[in-house]
Amino acid sequence: MRADHSRGAVLLFVLALVALLASLAVTTIRTAQVEVFAAYGGIYAKQARATAESGLLAAAAVLLPARPADSDNLTQDWAFFPDLANYPGASFLDGHISGRIEDESGKFPVNAMHPGLSNHAAYQAVFLRLLTGEALALPEDRAKALLAALVDWLDADDQPGAGGAEDAAYAAAQFPYHVRNNSLDTLGELLLIQGFSRDLLHGRGDRAGLMSLLTVWGSGLINVNTAPLPVLAALPSGLNAAQAAALARSLDAYRRDPVRQSELASLEWLAKAAGSHNGQWPTTLLATRSLYYAVTLEGRSGAATARLFAVLKRDQPRQSGKPPSCTVLYRELR
Repeated sequence: MRADHSRGAVLLFVLALVALLASLAVTTIRTAQVEVFAAYGGIYAKQARATAESGLLAAAAVLLPARPADSDNLTQDWAFFPDLANYPGASFLDGHISGRIEDESGKFPVNAMHPGLSNHAAYQAVFLRLLTGEALALPEDRAKALLAALVDWLDADDQPGAGGAEDAAYAAAQFPYHVRNNSLDTLGELLLIQGFSRDLLHGRGDRAGLMSLLTVWGSGLINVNTAPLPVLAALPSGLNAAQAAALARSLDAYRRDPVRQSELASLEWLAKAAGSHNGQWPTTLLATRSLYYAVTLEGRSGAATARLFAVLKRDQPRQSGKPPSCTVLYRELR
């Protein structure tokens, strides 16, 4: 009887030991799985970042064609990046990269409205037409107030213009601050200026926002071959908002036609494409070539993503026979 009891105790002990070892094995496996998943997460994060970085190199390569074109326009490879059949790094990036290249020289140069610069009045007139055009559709009185506040933010004096704002207006804010009295470094600074709202900057619903239409980069000239439709519509004077928007759509179809690419080297294509609906173009503000491009990329690997934003300047060599190059003016990994 005692022998049976001893054997039963031993059996219970063995069963308890097996259960304990099984529990430890399960815990160890779970811990190992967590460590493996964490390791994979780190690998995926690094691969996503490497993909975004390689995408920037590929974008720079696309902006440097083997044979320089006579103009920069929306029929060229950079405008379709990265949805191209062949481009440098395609075998590595295929299915893992998304984003776009935007021509900053086609956007409206907000700092060109600084009163100390030549042609500032012409740029201010274009900006008013941009605000009151079909895309943004602001009332004229609000548009004029925004322009006045922006000019006061840019100019060096402390005398507010009609409807504008200088230090006295901003001193009354909950957190007082001074007017910059200089050019903008980023478009985000517009939120500090009286009257500018997030909806106006970033858009709402289908309505465009100023962030996609303005730039702080570039020489000040606007490339009509790549300008966003609202900017293109704001350039000619002598038209109402509906006429300007219709003209811009017509011009956009013309400039996207690959057959017309050779015509885009000269501003003469504007009159040819517009026909009898042409307005008065501020030709001293316009160009058909570009130097500054913004690159927005998202690299993906597994569940990890890495976002990269950069501004590139395409440098033209002074000596003939040397290829152009790209300089990174700004780069931010998000």
